[in-house]
Amino acid sequence: MDDKKKGFVLLDVLIGLFIFSLGFAVMLALINTAYIKNSHTDHTLQAVNLASSTVEEITAVLLDDPSAVYRYLSGTTRDESGLFTRMVCCEWDSPNLLKITVKISWTELEDQKEYKLSYLHYIAE
Repeated sequence: MDDKKKGFVLLDVLIGLFIFSLGFAVMLALINTAYIKNSHTDHTLQAVNLASSTVEEITAVLLDDPSAVYRYLSGTTRDESGLFTRMVCCEWDSPNLLKITVKISWTELEDQKEYKLSYLHYIAE
């Protein structure tokens, strides 16, 4: 093989490696972005489920024993469950309607996120 052609083959291999590594870097960046978006969606879904289950627990207790409403009217309840902080507030919206508000907050990539769910529950006299 000619000495001039040996240099071109090496140059071709180096250019090919550069193009391959550039494509690999782009793919890695896309995977990282997809992972971040997926974790945001996962946290939001967990917050929705936590808020919904809290409202369901309170309404189940109130359906079994309507006099238990006064236990929930004591003010705002705050607790933490792993990544999430849950605040529950119950107040009268009208004489027979109890407004149950659940606020779930969490920190994601140094940003404070929150999900708020309000529910009106009818209390028969």
